[in-house]
Amino acid sequence: MKFSKIAATLAVSGLTAVSLAACSSGGGETTTNADGATVVTFWHSSSGAGGETLEALVDEFNQEHTGEIEVQASFQGSYEDAISKFIASVQTGDLPALIQASDVQTRYMKDSGLVMPAEELSARSGEYDFDSLIPAVSNYYTMDDTVYSMPAMVSQPAMYTNDDALTAAGVDPESLKTVEGLLDAAERIHDVTGKAGLTFHHSGWYMEQFGSALGQQWCSPENGVGAQPADSFNIDTPEMVDAWTRIGELYELGAIQNPGKDGSAATGAFVSGEAAIQLNSSGGYGNVASAAPTFDWSIRSLPRNTEEAGAVPGGNSLWAIEEGHSEDVQNATWEFMKFIGSDESQERIFIETGYLPTTEGAQAGLADLTPQQEGLIDQLSTTPVNTVTAGCHSGALNDARQSYQTAMSSIANNGDAQSAINDAQQGADAAIASYNDRAGN
Repeated sequence: MKFSKIAATLAVSGLTAVSLAACSSGGGETTTNADGATVVTFWHSSSGAGGETLEALVDEFNQEHTGEIEVQASFQGSYEDAISKFIASVQTGDLPALIQASDVQTRYMKDSGLVMPAEELSARSGEYDFDSLIPAVSNYYTMDDTVYSMPAMVSQPAMYTNDDALTAAGVDPESLKTVEGLLDAAERIHDVTGKAGLTFHHSGWYMEQFGSALGQQWCSPENGVGAQPADSFNIDTPEMVDAWTRIGELYELGAIQNPGKDGSAATGAFVSGEAAIQLNSSGGYGNVASAAPTFDWSIRSLPRNTEEAGAVPGGNSLWAIEEGHSEDVQNATWEFMKFIGSDESQERIFIETGYLPTTEGAQAGLADLTPQQEGLIDQLSTTPVNTVTAGCHSGALNDARQSYQTAMSSIANNGDAQSAINDAQQGADAAIASYNDRAGN
């Protein structure tokens, strides 16, 4: 049984402790349909436009491989719901052949010992040119010099700006290129217009992005992408405390709008003109565009305080499950993974969903983009490749996020930034210590 590293319990995606001691080793059987095609069971969490595109791609793949491979895709709810069901299926031995996991689950999937790394599948079952991956994407999904999963629907956060409001307040867009410049602009916009200069919802992802924008690794050592697992967080640095102290002051002034945990509320504030700048995912482009703002707007790169700084990718990737599946099933799974990672599929995913293309070929094939889409592509293309922009890789990341998401809410509601961040540091470090103990790291 390859799950020996996770012998007791894992705290993943806010789950209660789940015992993994009674795991089945799996039979490694091959299931076929009535036509004799190898069946690949695929669990995913894509809904809305992303789900529609994914289902269409599955149908297209199945038509092209009639009598050979059938991918049976099933929606499993949120990423948290899916990983909960995955853990339960470990105990029964009834694992899917393929699962879509979110960025926050990346290190957990690697640590599980249940997966076949994408690069190993490529070497064994048909080459995929991993050098074709856009560097920022490859950087995130490479651990121990190996790409473990197939990037599928990748996102980055960016700044959505009301250019009319910037002009009215006399804010030069070039001044937004540092964290300090962004916060100064938020205050100026509020001073001149009386409206909020900035909004973003209270997702721990944005606190991580502020850390990356300041040029710091979010966890140590090496953001967890090296040979040693991450064993601590870097939340309570002087730079982070200074930035969030200023952010707290701007909340109190009304220069930053407080939408709470509601991303839709933040988008609503931006498209209605109540807030001039929104930190939003690239995947939010379609929602903003469909709202048809009555002002000129742009999408600009996140601030970068150092040459090493830059936006950390999010989104999801596809993981081949080795445990319990025959080599024939694994090979069939890899064929679908290659299909999703192809230039053609990635170009379609970007156009239809707003998720960013993962390959150089897909990016080169894009045409007739809006200026806002070009802004997203420009940030992706210019993100530096280093351990800072790799983002923190730890199976404890989701639990840790709860700690600093709580800190964000506290600061937005007049809590002391230093105290809130100190509490977040302690909570995040406790989560990573517990995870490493359970995982045997």
